[in-house]
This record gives sequence, C-alpha cells and structure tokens, in this order.
Amino acid sequence: MKRRSLRGLTATTVVAAFLGCGAVAASAKPILMPTLQKEVQAQRAYWQQHVFAPAGSLQPPAPPCPENGMLPSPFSNCGLPEFPATTLPTLGNMAYYGGHVQTTPKEYLVFWGWGESGAFPASQTCASENLTEGSSTATLACDPDGAGKYMADFVQQMGGTNWAGVQTQYYDTDSSGSKVNITNPSEQLAGIWVDDTNDASSLAKTSSSNPPGATNTYTDLAQEAARAVTHFGITDLANSNIIIAQPPNFSDPNALSTGYCAFHDYTLPNVEGGIYNGIQPDISWTNMPYALAINSNGSNVCGENAVNSDARGKLDGFSIVLGHEIEETVTDPGAEDVIGTGTSAQQIGGWYDALDANENGDKCAWVGENLLTAQGPPEPIPGAIGNITGNAGDRFAVQSLWSNDSAGGAGYCAGAGTDLPTG
Repeated sequence: MKRRSLRGLTATTVVAAFLGCGAVAASAKPILMPTLQKEVQAQRAYWQQHVFAPAGSLQPPAPPCPENGMLPSPFSNCGLPEFPATTLPTLGNMAYYGGHVQTTPKEYLVFWGWGESGAFPASQTCASENLTEGSSTATLACDPDGAGKYMADFVQQMGGTNWAGVQTQYYDTDSSGSKVNITNPSEQLAGIWVDDTNDASSLAKTSSSNPPGATNTYTDLAQEAARAVTHFGITDLANSNIIIAQPPNFSDPNALSTGYCAFHDYTLPNVEGGIYNGIQPDISWTNMPYALAINSNGSNVCGENAVNSDARGKLDGFSIVLGHEIEETVTDPGAEDVIGTGTSAQQIGGWYDALDANENGDKCAWVGENLLTAQGPPEPIPGAIGNITGNAGDRFAVQSLWSNDSAGGAGYCAGAGTDLPTG
C-alpha cells in the first residue's frame, strides 16, 4: 500500500489495510460472499498470523521488540495488545479491467420453487403473498417469514438511494474510448417470476464438486437463469442480472459447508470445468440461497438481526446479502472472468481490487460486526453495516460499498449511513 492511500485515515483503518495483502489472481470462479462466521475466521486468522506473534503462528524476530515485519510500530504486537473489536474493511482502491459494467442496471427476481410441496419446513404455516412492485406483480404461494416480499420491496426501492449511488463513480469505455458511467435509476427492478413449474427440489441434492450437468449446483442454477432470460424475453443481457432466490428446503446445499451466503457469476463456455457449456452465454446471475436457513451451531451466519433487533431485523440478512451481490454485479458483471491467456487474454471483468481481487461488496462485507461474537448489533465505526431508507420509505439493512472517491480519493466504504466524517 502506498503512503498516499493512508492520508486522512485512522490508525485502526491503517491496520485494516493489511487484511488484504495476499495477492490473488483473477479467475473464472463464482464470486462468493462469505458468511459472517467465515469472515470473522479469516480476519482472526490474519491477526493471529501477522500481528500477534508469538501468540499466533509466526515467530517474532529478535528482541528488543517482537516485531513481525508486517506492520510498523505502534501497529504491531508492540503496541496493539488485543484483537480489534470489530470486522474491518479491506483497504485499497479498485481498478478497471476493461470489461463492461451495467450502466443501466436491470434486476430480474426469480422465486424458484417457493410454491412447490416441501419448499418450507412443515412447522411453518404457508399463506399466499401478493407482490406489487411498480409495474411488476406476482403471487407467492408461500412466504411464511415475509422474506420474499422483503426482497422484492428492497430491489424495487433501492434505486435512486445514496447507497446505490455509490456505483455511479464507476464506468466502462465505449468503442471510441469514452467513459460511460453507471447510472442510478429509481426503477431497477425489471421483473418478477414465480417459477413453480420447473422443479427446484433437486437443487438440494446437487453439489458444487460434481461434474458439469444436472447434479452440479452451479449448472443447475445457471440453467434456471437461462430459463428466466427466455421467460422475461431479455434482450439487454449486458445490463441484466438474474437473481435466483430459493426457499429454505430447496436452497444451495454448499453454502454453509463452503462458507458463503450468496454469489454472482457469468455464464461462459469452457470455463470452470465446463459447468456452463450448453447454457446461453453472457448471463450475469446471482445465486441467492435462503439466508435464514444458513445456520451454524444454532446461530444464523448470514445476517439475521445483524443491524436491527426488532422483528423486521430478522430479515436484515436478505437485503445485506442480496444488496452485496447486486452491487458487485453492477460494477463487475463479468465476475472477473478472463478468456485466453498471455497477450491474447481478454478481460471480461469490470472493477475489482488488483491486489486481492475483492469487488466493491467484498471489501466492505460485514464491517462493524463483533469480531469475537460474530453477532450484531454493529459497532459504530465508519463503514459499518447500517440502514437505508428506500425510495418508498421502507427501512432496509445494507452493508456499505467500496468507494474509490471516499477519503479524498484514498477510498473507503460508503453508502450505508456510516460514511467517514467529512470536514
């Protein structure tokens, strides 16, 4: 990290910068949002390895001060005797890699299998839920937690907010080399499809490690995304994101074991072992498992009550996680994919961090959550997760998003109502 990147930041954020120091090459893997548990484990492991030797795994150099060489005093274990109280951002600005961005974002919300028999636990009582979001209408046969309506409301109301406005600083270039910035339309929900016709129950029996085909989780989800493209009659794929929202019993079975809440990806042939071969190419899509179903040792690890302790706070994770994936897709719809190698390589990815390949959501994921308990409420630090008011007046929990423009151009997490103070 260059010295200029630290200007105007606190000692705590200087330390946080080193959380992203491991160089990671761009790949064609799905871009995963870690569970809160996974993020806490990663950050604790970093502090143990690089700051708290000999208590951690690294052995310190010779006395007089047990410096580890990673951080200058007083930010080493000479002057930082205990873990920070909260998860922190990964500092360092994002770079543009040449792929397209979604300059006029359109979100298509697919509720796959929510009305199928067995989609929800037998202990929950199903009641139909009518969704009316702008010009889009639909009916969910079952929505006992209200999560389906909450997600639809969120996608309908996020447009035009300051939170979504963070995306407008990013751009791609047209054929003449001119920059074309992302916009922030007030209406970004382009359609809702309740698909209870194409069987979703088999998704729970798939695995991400299976060969490409019907039993591979990512193949199965991408096939549903392709069906959605046909259903909606989408012609502007470059600006479209297909969100596959799943009910709890038919949800992605890899999420908890792998340690993610959701991910976004891009369909291309002959990448990732061929999992998208035979599927319409160039689809940006989001895998949205049922956040309340991702639990470890009795605790939810995907945002339940992460910001708010009231009844509505039970659904915090749905807007935090879905917002993370939507905003990453807007700024990096190609999901960091690269076609070819060497001088012939074509960059499909848009904006992400050159140092660690983190996108605008990754860099600010779960900021402010307690590093020791891995639970909310968030600590009141700049960039922490917080609430926004949607364009129709409803409250939604969101994480902040990386802004290259913040902190005088040094960059920081912004948009969640917890921005760095100015002036």
